[in-house]
Amino acid sequence: MFKRGSFLAGLALLISVFLLNQGSTVQSQALPSNFYLPIGAQNPANEGAIAYGVNFMNSVDHPADAQMFANGKLTGAVWNRWPLYWSRIETGNGVFDWSAHDPIVQADITNGFRTNAILLGTPSFYTTADVRPDELETLTLEPGDSISLNTVQRATPVGLYEPVFTDGNDAPGAGKTINPANRWARFVYQIVNRYKPGGTLARQNNWPGNAGITHWEMWNEPDFALFWDASQADYARLLKVGYLAAKHADSSAVVLFGGLANNGDLNFYENILTIFDRDPLGPTNSYFHDIYVTHSYSRASRSWLHVFRAERDLRDFNIQKPIWLNETGVPVWDDYPGPVWDAGSWLRGSAPEKADYVLQSAFYSIYAGADGYFYFQLYDGCGNQPAFTDFPPHNGELCDANGYLTNDPSKPCSGDAHGLFRNASDMICFSQHPNPESPRSGLAAFQILTGYAQSVQPLTRSRPNGTAEIIQLYQPTTNRRLVAAWALTNQPETVVIPAKSSSALLLWSDGTQQQVTPVNGEYVLSLPGATNTNGHNFYSPNAPFFDPSPFMIGGKTVVLIEDNG
Repeated sequence: MFKRGSFLAGLALLISVFLLNQGSTVQSQALPSNFYLPIGAQNPANEGAIAYGVNFMNSVDHPADAQMFANGKLTGAVWNRWPLYWSRIETGNGVFDWSAHDPIVQADITNGFRTNAILLGTPSFYTTADVRPDELETLTLEPGDSISLNTVQRATPVGLYEPVFTDGNDAPGAGKTINPANRWARFVYQIVNRYKPGGTLARQNNWPGNAGITHWEMWNEPDFALFWDASQADYARLLKVGYLAAKHADSSAVVLFGGLANNGDLNFYENILTIFDRDPLGPTNSYFHDIYVTHSYSRASRSWLHVFRAERDLRDFNIQKPIWLNETGVPVWDDYPGPVWDAGSWLRGSAPEKADYVLQSAFYSIYAGADGYFYFQLYDGCGNQPAFTDFPPHNGELCDANGYLTNDPSKPCSGDAHGLFRNASDMICFSQHPNPESPRSGLAAFQILTGYAQSVQPLTRSRPNGTAEIIQLYQPTTNRRLVAAWALTNQPETVVIPAKSSSALLLWSDGTQQQVTPVNGEYVLSLPGATNTNGHNFYSPNAPFFDPSPFMIGGKTVVLIEDNG
């Protein structure tokens, strides 16, 4: 049943974090005496392994070659997240063309990656939206390593409110069959049945018993009009139908809530849970999803906020589910194809700041209770720019007054350099980097996570006088602790961490590392000040959660790894 008892506690915590930001600057501060007290019991869902993934290691628009897969493996990630577009598979009513997608699914399996499959994109002949005839003819999905939908594909599909099963109801049961009048149910059933372990493709290729797609995300960012232009009730119905159809095809299928953008109605998840709480089938069918998914970009602390809010909503409904942050990142401005001439480029960071973001976002989210962390993305791809956007490296001289190419005003003169690796020279966008497919500094930071932050639990978080952030995770299998620290202001900080052993390993966000020994039972860490102010105009006092700090990303980040004595 729906409960609101924990709302005030959540609000108090939000207010307390706001107040922590108001502290005065200090140069040295020891951790509180309760630093080692475990609080992992408050986050029981986070006691298992962390699912680490990267978006677009391999996709239908840019199938990975051997080098791309090698770079994907170099990250240490196990998961590949990419979209499987309904509109590009079902080419006519009941006509399914798997030819473009089969090789991509096969390649993930062959190279040892698990797939977080995103199902989305209404075919034009199933749309219920009020679109013009010319839109049906001219709007097509542009290829490229990004997730995008045109106006038609964002619409509620025809037949969504038809019963899921041919017996005229939605209640699952043995011996039932999917109702073809519910086009979304039929599509989900067909694709899960094809790509599941033991499914059609597995049998054709003699895969081992556990090989296949097991995790199915129902749409992408349904709280964002660029992906879903219908009501929240319609999305709740889409998620319910997708869940029931997927489970009917594969009882072991794991259904993910469509990852939320968090840039619109921040009560979206709560509203969907409320709808399901009133549905007789909701509480007995896991509220029609097995994992909650959220997204966060650019401001590192927001990764904590969005996961914390999800934990709060789940508690309010007396539900426990894993939470995945399966899209997060920050594009860089100081490397091609970014606007290298604009150090203040909105919501971007420098390459070193990107590395700091990776660690800060991960520690924030894992501390808040996240069970999965996926970086967006492996290569730059096309980012948020139109397909076939390309130009040589330049210092702004190719831009017109509006930020587009002077010789092609339909294409921007800079792009989002999101990748842990730079684009290859044969890619359809941003193919002219002098060092194609070379890594950016964020790679080393991500490798720290995949190499060390496995099977961890949250322990403590503290902000000494509001000027430094210290987050500690605990690894029960090794009795080891991981302490991440960074400055929150532009002033250098010194933090003192009581030692539990005779030495520790220090890992910096740029990949440098050193062994250190405590002095008088303490590790003294000097932290450079924060430098990124590229998001200072993004949040206002009227925002749902106002973080007054002008620093979107904290200072250079260090992770101390020590046996816990």
